Amino acid sequence: MGLCHGLRQTSGAGAAMIRTIDDMNIDKWKNPVGVSVPGDELRFLLVPDRVEAAICFDLAQKVHVHQDQMRGKPGEISVALMITQGGLLPGILLYDHVVEGRPQGTPKIRFGTLGISGYQGPGERSAEMQVQQGISVPVRDCTVLIIDDLGDSGSTMKLASDHVMANGASSVLTLVPYMKPEAVQHFSADFSFGEVPQDTWIITPRERIETLMKRVPVWKQRGATEQECRRRLCDLIGYSTAEVNYYLPVAYDLG
Repeated sequence: MGLCHGLRQTSGAGAAMIRTIDDMNIDKWKNPVGVSVPGDELRFLLVPDRVEAAICFDLAQKVHVHQDQMRGKPGEISVALMITQGGLLPGILLYDHVVEGRPQGTPKIRFGTLGISGYQGPGERSAEMQVQQGISVPVRDCTVLIIDDLGDSGSTMKLASDHVMANGASSVLTLVPYMKPEAVQHFSADFSFGEVPQDTWIITPRERIETLMKRVPVWKQRGATEQECRRRLCDLIGYSTAEVNYYLPVAYDLG
């Protein structure tokens, strides 16, 4: 007989309940701290694939609860919009849970996209945040769930929410895996998993290479050798040797 691993709760005498997924303590990822590298004002938090998947599973269960509680009511979600590019990965992972695994009797959520530009690279906000690609599915008279990868300042979620409401949505909810303090203060998400410090740059599975390609030239300009960049990526941040061997020489030449 095979053993099926999944979400489990374990506890010892007098100990707090700990949730595990395939023996991974998912709750330790609720308030993670990034690693520092010499001469960089940012901290870096590399989120492994399996952690991203577990976080989205946690968020999907919260959406299931909402849908069950709002069954047949105006607040029932019928459309989800993934903010490109950040919201694509969590959105695709959530789709499997909230559409294929939706509670019986709740509507199938239609997924679409909304393109908003906000960042040029790690820690580099665009001068002006703007809608670059319009809403891809009808939202009029719908409760819309906006999905992004992070609430940093809250400005992306606010712009997206305002834009969706201006296009006729009846109400808007927001979902992100992680929030930062500034976003919590100014525009907190309705669904989130955890919180990280403001100076932490989260490296999700969809942007490992982007972060490497854009940060290594900065390190080089600040005096780091190629070998030092390798040490930071592999030993401190947690990149795989294969990724660094392949991309580092090109990234270092850009500096």
